[in-house]
Amino acid sequence: MGQIIVQRSAHVLTLELSNPGKANALDRDMLAQLDAQLAHAHGDENVRALVLRGQRGGAFSSGADIREWAPMRPEEFARDWIGYGNALFDRFESLRCPTIAAIEGLCFGGGLELALCADLRVASRAARFRFPELTLGAIPGWHGGPRLARLVGRGRALEAVLTAGEIDAGTAQAWGLVNSACATESFERDLQALVDRLTRVSPRAAALAKAAIVGAQDPAAFYPAATLALRGSPDAEIGIRAFYNKTAAVF
Repeated sequence: MGQIIVQRSAHVLTLELSNPGKANALDRDMLAQLDAQLAHAHGDENVRALVLRGQRGGAFSSGADIREWAPMRPEEFARDWIGYGNALFDRFESLRCPTIAAIEGLCFGGGLELALCADLRVASRAARFRFPELTLGAIPGWHGGPRLARLVGRGRALEAVLTAGEIDAGTAQAWGLVNSACATESFERDLQALVDRLTRVSPRAAALAKAAIVGAQDPAAFYPAATLALRGSPDAEIGIRAFYNKTAAVF
């Protein structure tokens, strides 16, 4: 049985995927724990960034645990595994605060689908990516194909899914699958630098800017409402005052 190891440091919530011996394969307990932590993060405005990762220096996730879903009846599999997983991943993708998937080792199947829900993906040069589902007579059922296509384009997404080929970190960066591919020895430092930048901006502005990009918003209604809410917020006052004083805003 796997678990989600939770760490909190100031405004940053770190969730570590942990399923020893299975390269952090995702089981039902892990999905339920992740769901609970996302609900907590969504409701806690002091959380300004969420980092999802595997154990330092190890795998991110080998995918959905086949021993969990293989025994399920087709109807149960479609409802309780695919349906629930998609609802959970949608909640992760639309989470209020910025999210980062920190990927050091293998990131396969359902693990890659989970990483694709994050706003940003930071990889080490040792990271590897793959959708192996077609070799098992399955498909990436947690919307991994469409999410990948939105990032890298239809042709490359089809190549990755249909060939079940492995993608190295350099190729993933060139494709746009990851935002950066860091040297192994500088991975933690580069990740922390990104987290620091995310937590220095206005949290209210970050949430609304993310919603404008990720959410299915009606621009004609969204932008007037969003700017009205921001303009009347303490963050706007802090930012404008810092601009006039020629100082860095501290939110």
